[in-house]
Amino acid sequence: MVVGTGHSRIILHSHTSPGSRFTVFPLLSDMTSDSLLDGHLHRHCGGRYARASESVTIRVSGMSAVVDRTFFRCDRCGDERRTVEQRELAEQAAVAAMRDEHGLLKPKEIRQRRERIGVTTAQFGDLLFGVPQGIVAGWEKGRYLQNPQVDALIRSLDDPETLVYRAARGGVVLPQSSESEGTEDGTVTEDGNAAPQRLVEANAPSSPGEA
Repeated sequence: MVVGTGHSRIILHSHTSPGSRFTVFPLLSDMTSDSLLDGHLHRHCGGRYARASESVTIRVSGMSAVVDRTFFRCDRCGDERRTVEQRELAEQAAVAAMRDEHGLLKPKEIRQRRERIGVTTAQFGDLLFGVPQGIVAGWEKGRYLQNPQVDALIRSLDDPETLVYRAARGGVVLPQSSESEGTEDGTVTEDGNAAPQRLVEANAPSSPGEA
């Protein structure tokens, strides 16, 4: 899993190796699955791999979280192996912790906002000042994690005037209505609020608040 607003690199700090600041991982080709490594014979020394735990700090997009991650260590020579599954579980736990700590929108909530507006992932990115379509899709699938600043930009689209302004700047033609909204005559929406009196169009005001 890749997390971040783009192709951000995940930096992990190990708290179990006194002589090293960074955790050194074997190549992906060396990472066997958990089921194969648990109790597996280490041919070089004759020992067997057993589960152990370490505390790591996962940093991404200016945020960080400390989580516990399991790995395998030879009971004779101390050789260590970390599997793809173990890394992914730790990353998922870290991302969940970051979402909770910073109050970030969940993937489903981002998708629901986009669908409520009625735009594609590419158009949604244009509403956010040119975020690539692949990043938006990654947010919705939980592959990428938006930082607090981007999260605030996404939430700001809930404001009708901001939405109209962003659409005008990004060249996005918004649907005139959606299934959950009323029409120009002031119909009340499903949430009980009065629907906007004007339709959302591409030739919107040049800045929020202008008539």
